[in-house]
Amino acid sequence: MRITSVAEIFGGASGTGYVVGPDLILTASHVVSGDRKVSVRTLGRADWIDADVVWRGSGTADATLLRTRTPLPADAVDPTLQWGSAGTQAQISCRVTGFPAVAVLPDYVRDSDTFLGQTVPGAGFKDGRLVIQSAVGPRDSTGQATPWAGMSGAAVFSSPESYLLGIAEKVPSGYPNNRLKVLPANILLNDPAFRALIGDPAPHSVTTSGSVLRPPYATFPDSHPESWLLEPRYAVVEFVDDGEQLDKLMEWATSVERFSIGAVSGHGGMGKSRLAAELAARLRQSGWDAGFLNTENGQSWREISSEYPLLIIIDYASRFVELLAGLVDRLATDPSSKPIRLLLLERRMGAWWETVNRLTRRSAGHHLGHHVTLHEGVISPEVVGRHMEVATSSLSRKLGVVPISATEIPSDGVGSPLLIHIAVLLALRGTDGGPVTRAELLQALLDREVTRWEAGLAAHKLGHLHITQAAQLTAVASLVSPTRDEAKVLLAELPEVCPPPDVVKVIEWLTDMLGPEEGVLRPIGPDLVVEHLLETLPDLQSLVLRLLAARDKVTAGHRARLLHLLSLSAQTGENSRNALTAALAKYLPELLEKELSGAGSQNVGSLTAALSSSDKTNLALSRTAQRVAATIPAGSVRFAGVRAEVFELAIVRARKRAGNRMGAFPEELLLKERAHAFAELGSLLIHLGISFGHISRWGEAQAATLEAVEIFSALSVKFGNFRDRRELAVAYGHAGKFFRNLDLHDESLRFASRATGLWRALAAEDSDQKVDLAIALENMAKALCSAGRPAEAIPYSAEAIALLRTQVRQGNEDAALELEQAVSGSAHHLMEVGDVDSAWAAIRESATFEGFTVGEEVDAEDLDADALDSVGYLNRLAAELHLRAGNLKEAKSCAVLSASAYAYYVSEFEITYSFRASLQLLLRVLDAAGDKEDASYMRGKLAHLLAEPDPADYDKHFKAFEEFKHVIDSA
Repeated sequence: MRITSVAEIFGGASGTGYVVGPDLILTASHVVSGDRKVSVRTLGRADWIDADVVWRGSGTADATLLRTRTPLPADAVDPTLQWGSAGTQAQISCRVTGFPAVAVLPDYVRDSDTFLGQTVPGAGFKDGRLVIQSAVGPRDSTGQATPWAGMSGAAVFSSPESYLLGIAEKVPSGYPNNRLKVLPANILLNDPAFRALIGDPAPHSVTTSGSVLRPPYATFPDSHPESWLLEPRYAVVEFVDDGEQLDKLMEWATSVERFSIGAVSGHGGMGKSRLAAELAARLRQSGWDAGFLNTENGQSWREISSEYPLLIIIDYASRFVELLAGLVDRLATDPSSKPIRLLLLERRMGAWWETVNRLTRRSAGHHLGHHVTLHEGVISPEVVGRHMEVATSSLSRKLGVVPISATEIPSDGVGSPLLIHIAVLLALRGTDGGPVTRAELLQALLDREVTRWEAGLAAHKLGHLHITQAAQLTAVASLVSPTRDEAKVLLAELPEVCPPPDVVKVIEWLTDMLGPEEGVLRPIGPDLVVEHLLETLPDLQSLVLRLLAARDKVTAGHRARLLHLLSLSAQTGENSRNALTAALAKYLPELLEKELSGAGSQNVGSLTAALSSSDKTNLALSRTAQRVAATIPAGSVRFAGVRAEVFELAIVRARKRAGNRMGAFPEELLLKERAHAFAELGSLLIHLGISFGHISRWGEAQAATLEAVEIFSALSVKFGNFRDRRELAVAYGHAGKFFRNLDLHDESLRFASRATGLWRALAAEDSDQKVDLAIALENMAKALCSAGRPAEAIPYSAEAIALLRTQVRQGNEDAALELEQAVSGSAHHLMEVGDVDSAWAAIRESATFEGFTVGEEVDAEDLDADALDSVGYLNRLAAELHLRAGNLKEAKSCAVLSASAYAYYVSEFEITYSFRASLQLLLRVLDAAGDKEDASYMRGKLAHLLAEPDPADYDKHFKAFEEFKHVIDSA
């Protein structure tokens, strides 16, 4: 909606219109009576313009099209106007701006006002009208007149998509003050004369499922499971603000930042979704577009935007790691000056958040402005009493029963708002036995549902089905939430659960039991109820396996939801964990292949979470993990988290075969067969360390690598075979690099030195190891230079280069790939000792390997990762040399080329220390050149990339490998 397209109309009565063409304004017919003169003016303009009626709606269509006698202002014409069509059963957020009676100023001029609300499903069905209800609630008015008089003719837009759904109609006296009636656009567009005047537009179908932002609350359906009374989206129970969290969120939302991320974490049932919904409802009252991102609509991630302040809530954010990272990148650079807030809801901030932060190159962490954790079991007696009071009042009113005393409601040990509300609901329903534990409360609620299922089965002529089958059918609907058509296909694949002749009747029964929205079968209730259903379901494992066996019948969205719910339930439930583990053991290769091929619709986050929640002791899953580990690209940022999880699982079987930690294994029992098992374990640990390193989990990477050192050190001493000593050299080398990443330079030097010594011995025995020796020598040089000893680094670097040149002359292709790295590394060491001429010579030689010239622009799209890294690194060295020589113009040119190459590199691959170094160097050059404006802009926009790691951040890494201190000390 364009605010300057809103028009004030006077034609015998005051009304509102909207510009729909260069000289056309749409309004309500009753505003323009008889032959009265018609005057219009667009919002923000003082002068009135004369207009004539060129079309009137027929019958009950209260609509008129006006043509102005003089052209409208250019800014009043909306070139992006889109028409929409919404059904009376949809629930769509709407925005209507006009000139109502309630906005009359003291001088009788009408100011503008905006009606914010959502369409009411089922209202206006007989007369074909839409009804929209305010998000604010009824407004006071004098007498019988609606305060919204004067809004007649105002354009009604879906929000935030901005499809023109129709125009506001005149409402009868006594009509609720918080509602407007809307003449739908499709009635207007059904008139050929109207269509011809406005250019024959193609209306877009606007549905609840097609919206990009769902309203914070939904209309409570007539048919529903009893547990839906407790669903946060229906807000049956009034909101209770524990700990003033809503005020704190409001403070965050209305802060001065243009874009900020907030997070609310906590166990299931603690009220995360309800708290977020209340925040959205409050902000909507202030003119914001606010609600839950419609994650079921794949377009939402790309299309969500607004001309107004915007709050986007994403529930269970860990499901959408890749999509979320893309959204953060887009919103962080959105050119709009309006505030944008992204609120993430999840049970805990863990690896998924670290992945989002990594994929956004730390932008997500930089923009995290508020995080609160709602802790289970810390609700004060006063708050428990308040929840009981509100739940009793709300639920008794909704159920039409007499409220009961709080003393009749068992609450001892109930540690979350949802469980308190369940206790109240059960007490109001007269449930005996006084359940108080979490499991007892959930089971009692589920038992009431089972009773309803049994009655429904009989009513739908399905009395021959066992109640266990009913539970399994409900579990299918809850696990994948299919449409009715999808349910037909899925149930046909489950004859043991649903006999083929019963498929149609079962779908009708599920529809009756679960009250579908727009033909989609929804879960039975809040996630805790769904999780309890899964945890108590007989033969859940077989059901999950049969669903996944359906393959093409199960969509990527179905698989993601199934894995997500099982992952949630598996965190506390053994039945769900066993089912999840069995599913992964059998279908991990297939699930992984779909993601690797791109057919998985970016569900890597769900797969990672599932692997993390599985039974880490299961040997069948470990065997599968070993089988697929090698298929996961080692350099893929996207699959780095999955790769780490897979190798962690693969190690389980190898560790069991080895039988113990090497440090605790008696040397006299280390026979050949057991040695093979330990060698396999050690190799997997090296790969695990590399995988952890790719996701910057340096402490865990080092712990795995040091254990590998421990294993291969013992094997080398005991057996002395070539393979074990080679693996030990590899492990020493990786450990040295991880220590360097953690700024532990003494340890890094010690391990790099041990690796170099081992590779010298290995290369003496086998000349094929000379390239690896050269790599070890260069790593030793880097360790020395990082420790502030560049002069000592140069001999190692020179030896590495000489070795590689010899290997290149002998036709070794691997050596050719490493030589460029060694030469560029030597350039840095030479620069640090002040040998400028030799440093320049090394820079130029290194550049020739990748075919570019330092200081000249390159086409980044034509370069691979190694070439981009070289362009960035060598131009950084050149910029540093120019800066030291006082050549500021050349320094700036090279520094910009370096930062640009790395910027492209990290957009395709991952952030590196070198990228940060190139940005820091560019700032130094700008500061030296006195370019304060550009430097200030960089420091503001790229603060998240410029930030150095805090030494305190290293503590968690150190703790991860502290049990291997003996390995470090013995190196």
